[in-house]
Amino acid sequence: MKKLLVATICATAISSAFAAGFGLYESSARGVGMGNGLVGSTKDASANYYNPANLTECTNVQVMVGMSLINPFCDVKVDGKYQSKMNPGWFPPPHAYIAAPVWGDKLFLGFGAYCEYGLGTKYDNNWDLQHDTTETTIEQFTFNPNIAYKITKDWSVAFGARMSYITFENYKNPMVGNAAMLRTHLEGDDFNCGYVLATQYKVNDDLSLGLVYRSRINHRLRGDFDASGALAAAGQAKSGDASAKVVLPASITFGANYDFTENFRGGASLTWTEWSTINHIDFNIPSPLTQNLNWHDAWRLGFGFEYDFTKNFCGRIGYSYDWDPSAEAHGTTMLPPGDRHIVGFGVGYKFLDNWRIDLGYNFIIMESESRMIEGSMVDPRLRKMQCDNSYSHIVSASVSYSF
Repeated sequence: MKKLLVATICATAISSAFAAGFGLYESSARGVGMGNGLVGSTKDASANYYNPANLTECTNVQVMVGMSLINPFCDVKVDGKYQSKMNPGWFPPPHAYIAAPVWGDKLFLGFGAYCEYGLGTKYDNNWDLQHDTTETTIEQFTFNPNIAYKITKDWSVAFGARMSYITFENYKNPMVGNAAMLRTHLEGDDFNCGYVLATQYKVNDDLSLGLVYRSRINHRLRGDFDASGALAAAGQAKSGDASAKVVLPASITFGANYDFTENFRGGASLTWTEWSTINHIDFNIPSPLTQNLNWHDAWRLGFGFEYDFTKNFCGRIGYSYDWDPSAEAHGTTMLPPGDRHIVGFGVGYKFLDNWRIDLGYNFIIMESESRMIEGSMVDPRLRKMQCDNSYSHIVSASVSYSF
């Protein structure tokens, strides 16, 4: 009984925390304002993220640092009963880049530090699905050195390493009832590597195409958990170690950028993400256990425009549509379900010759969806979770310097 209880606690906590596979794309304020339409052409140090092959456009040393603030919230119902507004607060994923030519106009080096995945949800401790989660935070950081080479004046290629560090923390009450009170806390981390391959081709002076492949990253999460409450006090659950194998998905992004005039530019990107790698999660706690989730691959489409009002000041607008990869028959309270519409705005201002500041804002509208959530150990009934009025605010700022 003790081993089964501990295994169930760990399995549900980790699988719930990572089932959403929530991707972050807010890796520069300029990209936030343009719907990430910077894959075909970037022309600044954030090429390390959008397309490392575009580093060949950086003819001098450039650096960029910045941060995005993300605030998701929604109204939650369980079996038609209003619970509360899910609002975990603001999350601040940072970004930093450097790009430099090292051998004439042929060889370029770059480095990026940014977040590719993240998640934050928080509910009342006594809500109806407290057995699935009450609070979860997932933070992932990518450290990404890149090398780009210009094969011809129109064709560039790049290779980079994606060194991924991920942490998680989860609270839940897996057993609820007068005779079965239990609260668990689980946290852990892992470090592993993947890679990125990229290319850019300039069709003519106005049109550039880009293609980026990001590999899978295999994480073996290692952490610990502790339990409190009546059952823990009775010795039926104790603190201990836990681990899980999680495969972060591969992705392929195609992009195109076009200069309509000297002052007016546009870009679009289409990303396929292999979310089916989160089809299941393998656990070792310490006996093997597999949690099936049945996620499917999904697409993300984005485009945006940039217009120079003056020599130093420009405005941006963008839109993205993000398909939800979660399965209709399986759900988790870690992330509100639903496809996402993302509307973006932004501005950029150059000053003191070599400095530029960019500001971006996204408003995310998530379509109203529902999912069936597995019941607790005490009450195994399936419960229907409905998410309405699901929105997010994203505010981003970047500062760049060109040497």
